[in-house]
Amino acid sequence: MRIEQIMRPNPTRVGQDEPVSRLIEWYANPGGHSRYTYVVDDEGKLLGVVTMMEILGLFIEKDVVDGQEKGIISDTEALRRISCTLDEKKNLPVARIMRQDLPTVAPTGLFLDARLLLRQRRITALPVVDSRGILVGEITRRIIVKLLHTMLGDPELFTLKKDCKRLFETSSEFFVG
Repeated sequence: MRIEQIMRPNPTRVGQDEPVSRLIEWYANPGGHSRYTYVVDDEGKLLGVVTMMEILGLFIEKDVVDGQEKGIISDTEALRRISCTLDEKKNLPVARIMRQDLPTVAPTGLFLDARLLLRQRRITALPVVDSRGILVGEITRRIIVKLLHTMLGDPELFTLKKDCKRLFETSSEFFVG
């Protein structure tokens, strides 16, 4: 089973100059299910990824958390400092906080290869990029579980021909771009 047959074809993406505040807005939306926002250039080439962890790390600094936990910083002071940090950094472009160390997979790769990378890296999703580095999709642990569930009902799925189109539709979330 090839990744392109089961991947989410339109993962959440954003331009590198988009302010971090837009991501906070999006992640705070109850409908936002994706944990990854892919940063792409004007041609759609993958540049990096931003997760909620990068956002939390930017605005809720470790010294504030540590100080509050140890009783050195009061709750009121911690909230004041977080508020100041939000105000200072809300307009930073996402390119300043994106991670660039996320592995990628090719659309023609096998879903088992993706599963191995997901397990080894302890991540929940992988960007799918073509030979030019263009982001064409996303494969997640949830998609692989959905494949397994579908196969329970139809064990013949593994016998699909190479020219098979998509197996099932996966929901996508559009944010920017």
